[in-house]
Formats: sequence, C-alpha cells, structure tokens
Amino acid sequence: MPEYADYIIISDCIFDSVSDTPYKGFIAIKGNSILDISEGDYLDQYKCEDTILIHSKEKTVMAGAVDVHCFFAGYAGKHYQKIHDMPDTEPSPELLKNILNDKDFIIPFFKNHMKMLNSKGITTIKEMGFDDYYGFTDSLEKMEADHDLTVRFNFMSQPVLEAMNINYGLSMRNKFNSDLVKFSGFNMMTDGSVSDHEADLKQPYSDSYSTCHLNIEWNGIEKDVLTADEHDFRFSLHAQGDAAIAKCIGILNKCKKDRNGKLINRHSMTDLELSDPSDLAEMGRLNIVGEIYPQIQSLYDRAGKLDMIEKRLGEWRSINYWNRRYMLDHGMILSCGTDLPLLMDNIPESIYHAVYGMFPDSDIPFNESNMMTVSELLKAWTYGGAYNLSMENIIGTLEKGKRADIVIFDGNLFETDLKAVKNISVETTIFDGKIVYQKQ
Repeated sequence: MPEYADYIIISDCIFDSVSDTPYKGFIAIKGNSILDISEGDYLDQYKCEDTILIHSKEKTVMAGAVDVHCFFAGYAGKHYQKIHDMPDTEPSPELLKNILNDKDFIIPFFKNHMKMLNSKGITTIKEMGFDDYYGFTDSLEKMEADHDLTVRFNFMSQPVLEAMNINYGLSMRNKFNSDLVKFSGFNMMTDGSVSDHEADLKQPYSDSYSTCHLNIEWNGIEKDVLTADEHDFRFSLHAQGDAAIAKCIGILNKCKKDRNGKLINRHSMTDLELSDPSDLAEMGRLNIVGEIYPQIQSLYDRAGKLDMIEKRLGEWRSINYWNRRYMLDHGMILSCGTDLPLLMDNIPESIYHAVYGMFPDSDIPFNESNMMTVSELLKAWTYGGAYNLSMENIIGTLEKGKRADIVIFDGNLFETDLKAVKNISVETTIFDGKIVYQKQ
C-alpha cells in the first residue's frame, strides 16, 4: 500500500547539510519524520487529498537550527526585573532560584520563549543551568509530559554556588534521556574578554605587562573535567584568549580517547575569540567541537572594536581574531551559539557577520580571510549543532528517516546579496513534523 505524506515542501533551494550546495527538489513529511527527500521535479509523489503542499520557490529550506549556548534563566531574570521595577543588574543566583521555582511565571514565559525561538528557525537548544538548575527541571518534566515542548531541550550544569555535582549529573542523565529533553554534561567559564584584560594570553597585552588580570584555578578546572570525563559526561569550556585555549586543550587531551586518538566524550570549547592556529589544528586532531558566536560582530562598531584590538593585542595578533577559516580547514566541527540574551538568534544576520565579516556600521570586512562560506555556516547551525549534542543521527540534516525539524526562509540565503541578506526572515518552522511557526 502506498505511503502518503502529511506535508510536502517543494523548493528550488533545499540545503540538506549533507551536500555543500542547495538543490531543487521536495521533502515529504509523515508523522514526525522525513518520509523522503529527493532532488529534481516534484511529480505528485506521496500525495493524497489530505496532503498539504508547501510551495517554497526561491526560498531556502534547511534543517531546524541548533543554538548550542543559551542562558534562558538569565533572559527570564532580566524580564522579571523589568516587570517588577527591580534594578537592571546581572540577575543573581538567588534571584534565579526564586524565578525558576515560580511556576506561574516561568512556565508561561518559557512557552513564549520557545515561540520566539521557533520564529527564528531554532528547534534545538543547549541551555546553561546553574548548579542543579534551581528546580526548573520539574517544569521541564511537566512540559514534556504535557507535550508542550516545541524545541529539543538539552541542558548543562554550570557550577556557581556549589562545586560540580557528579551525582546530580547521573540522576539527570537517568531522568532525561528522550529526544526532547537531555542532560548534556557540564559547563565552566575559564578566562574573560580581551577588552577587559581578562582573556588569558600567551604573550603580555600590548598595553600591559600582564597576560591576564584574572586568577584562574586551572588545577580545579582540570580536576572537574577529568572527573566528568571518567563518568562519561562531556564538558564545555569557555575560553577566549590563546593561552586559555591552549590550557583547555591540554586538559582535554588527558581525557579518554579512542584508538584513533580522538576524544571519546564529545567535549567542546566556546567562544575562541583569539587563538593560536597551531592550537586550532590540535583541536581538530582531538575532535574538540568548536562553539562559535557567528553574530558577535553585531555588538560592536568597527572603529571601536578595531581600536580595542590594536591597543590590547597589536596588529601582529589581530590576524588570529575570530579565525573560523583555520578551524574549518584543520578538521574542526563548528556549531553556533548566541549566549542568549547576549545575542538573539538571527541566521540571516549571522551570514552578514560570519561570512562577509561586516560590522553593523561599515561595509569594510574585518579579517576577511578568516570567514566562512554560507554553506559552512548553515552546516554549523544544523549538523554541527546536532553533532555537538550527539544527536546527528536524529536531527541536523535533511535525510530520509530523520526527525522533521525544518525551517523555511522567505528568501534565498545563497543568492541574496550582502546588503539584503539581513532582511530575510523565517517564513515557516516545522518541529517534530508539526508546524510551530508561520510568518503572518
């Protein structure tokens, strides 16, 4: 008996994150999975009277995007402060505890948050939860049971008020192991930003005798990472300076490896602001996943940022700033994050910055030779994010049998010119085979 699709998407710009180029074809969806995907003309396959056809001519269709570094609790904290006329400060862990345990506030707020993410094409996230997530896992359990989730929710524990808690990790791994909610290991900050002299550098700052104004407890970080690795938890280390990156690599190099010398657990490093190319090559060799912020240039004006880089680092080091090209050319798998609410997901905007190298106020690219291609960036948003979360067999590419997490843009991300690409937006988002967002 023939199989019929619930939805069929027809497009001349399907980017499946397997091929390097988009193609004309169709995607058939049945239930929560991709029934078929095929290149070429659509000839009424899988169609019955109940099938809904989605015509997407001159519109890019790709797998649902993955944001691998979000901080929803901080975003909720900022909103909570605003509606309660509280001072606009960094939400304290104590305030976050109160907010995350206020079910009447946090559950409706998170449902609206998911709608916002869906409107940006995001269908999977990795969230940072302080310590034991301060009760929010109870809300996650309820929303999953009530079928209210419209994103796949992966979360990490970031030790803040307490030491790393392996027993908590074990209990969360046992409790959450579905395709919708998973515990994803542990996260830790190491150094800070170059602008604040807090990035850990191999050579002193150009305007200081110091290599870092922070006192970083590297021995404690190593102990936690190796303990987590021994229990088969992955770790994400946030590193911005070239020395911090090198030290994190040194720690991860002590973790368990397979017979090919690759890390067994899918450890990652976040930010990677200023890097030594030789260290990036080592990250590729070890299979340390990179978590980059492709929209980060949107926060700065060109003159101010370049002046800071010149003062802090000098021209000789500036060529290694945001060096994603070298990462890719030396075997690193990249994934995309926003550190939301630092940045709000916007894939077309990320092309403007991470592909073309532009600041918001200038049409002169910065470090153009360090940039990515459109297809490389979209793969980082999709396959790279799925790989980061060990979900590449389920999501991240448009292939037969995978979950139907799909986003349709209202324009062609590959052929739209530099100045117009930021005007493209998400038209439709499909999560687990259901339409969860449509542009009005």
